[in-house]
Amino acid sequence: MVAEANFEAQSKIVQFMNSYKFKVEPDTVLPCEPRPVAAPLPEAVAPPPAAPAPLPEEGPPIDEPPLMMATMAAASVLNKSVANKSVLNKAALNKNKNKNKNKNKNKSTMDGASLGVSQLIPAFELRRLHQQPSRNAFTAARRFTWEMLDILPPPGPDYTRLEAAVLLSMQRRDRERARRLPDIQAEATISVSEFTRALHIEDIGGFEQTEGLFQAILTACEYVGLLYKSQFNRLRPNQFESLLRPLLPVPVHESYPSNHAFQCFSIVFAFSTILPEHPATDDLARIAQNVAENREWAGLHYPSDTQAGRDLARRFAPYLHDAFGSLFQAVHDEWV
Repeated sequence: MVAEANFEAQSKIVQFMNSYKFKVEPDTVLPCEPRPVAAPLPEAVAPPPAAPAPLPEEGPPIDEPPLMMATMAAASVLNKSVANKSVLNKAALNKNKNKNKNKNKNKSTMDGASLGVSQLIPAFELRRLHQQPSRNAFTAARRFTWEMLDILPPPGPDYTRLEAAVLLSMQRRDRERARRLPDIQAEATISVSEFTRALHIEDIGGFEQTEGLFQAILTACEYVGLLYKSQFNRLRPNQFESLLRPLLPVPVHESYPSNHAFQCFSIVFAFSTILPEHPATDDLARIAQNVAENREWAGLHYPSDTQAGRDLARRFAPYLHDAFGSLFQAVHDEWV
């Protein structure tokens, strides 16, 4: 009796599944309109005998079992899709809940066209550097001048030898070097927190445009600085003076100009252009100078590398403003 009941239940399930089509899309499975069944199964079917009759040579009908398997597989995909969406929605809710808990959103957030802190490469703005609109011949001629700015070349071997002697004297000042070591290690990879902390917006919501601009400048200037490093091809201090013991692993790219100085002072010049009267502009300049000097104390850069990075930032500032003009305006609106 139990076998008869199970067989009857399975027959009804097969009949139901075979009565419907399922439309399978990339992210969901939807049932279609029911289709007529030519020969519905009887309501009660006797269980098969213990010794079933041999199947015909041409094989059993193949329409219903594959269809049943397909519909059951579609139903399984549907259940998994619903479960996955539920998990993703729950994760998004928890993320938003934590974000709202940790930040006080007192201003509107960024729109989709603006850069966010999480964006690693400001590809659109970098493309604008390479493809500036050529309305006239003068503008067309200026298209790639940002790659050939008139910063001084690195000094010759005699002056480099004097700078190496200065770095050796800094290396012998163990107490000062040990005092700077935590900052040197923390600044190995520059983060926007170095500057948002000085502006007192590190843990306050509503300044996403400012953080996004700082992060975009760090990324864009790293790219531009590497172009100039490859042009000048200056050896690192420890490659010139073997007695130097750098506090950090020496980067594989060239020394001149200092990218840390270039990136930090680019942020300073950009913010002072947007808000020249802000009282924290001097603090930002001191932070940039300290980060650049720490690279000298670490034995990674000559003082002339630092000066070249600052000069490059000053000369590159107008091109940076052209590339990130909309974001400059968004930062201004965020503060004013």
